Amino acid sequence: MIKWSWHLANANDVKDIVALAQRHFETEINEIFTPDPLFYAYNVNKAITEQSYYSSKGQLIVARNKETYQLLAYAWLVRGGQTMYAQEELAEAAFVHMDLTLSTRTRVCLTEEILDHWIRWCRATKIPVLVSTSIRREQTAFMRIHERKGFLIRGSIAYKRITNE
Repeated sequence: MIKWSWHLANANDVKDIVALAQRHFETEINEIFTPDPLFYAYNVNKAITEQSYYSSKGQLIVARNKETYQLLAYAWLVRGGQTMYAQEELAEAAFVHMDLTLSTRTRVCLTEEILDHWIRWCRATKIPVLVSTSIRREQTAFMRIHERKGFLIRGSIAYKRITNE
């Protein structure tokens, strides 16, 4: 039985989103960048405000435990990207962050649901290509989940042509 629900992020989610990113993912970037939680909160707030008024510009969703309301995961997708060699617009994953203390089964299920949300959103907004990447040291399982959802994997990048299936 699913014990969480997804919803569009709102201002009440910002603090938990930033805390989850700090707790579980800051170590992935701190050798390269200097994490700035206040700046991240600003950007999360900006994305939430933007999606409140322009739902087709991006999507920031959160999964919360139905009983405790604990933040389990969030996913952030932005649009407007384009490659230098094709004119098609693409949507690109900004983040998939989740509580890494959750069971492997739960994390896989959450990731699959995130990809389903993104594919539906791309169909609704008529974006022809979805791109998801990972900077994590261990990304094999993450990329395999993409592959099962029909993505083509090239290194640490997953691509999916969006059709109206």
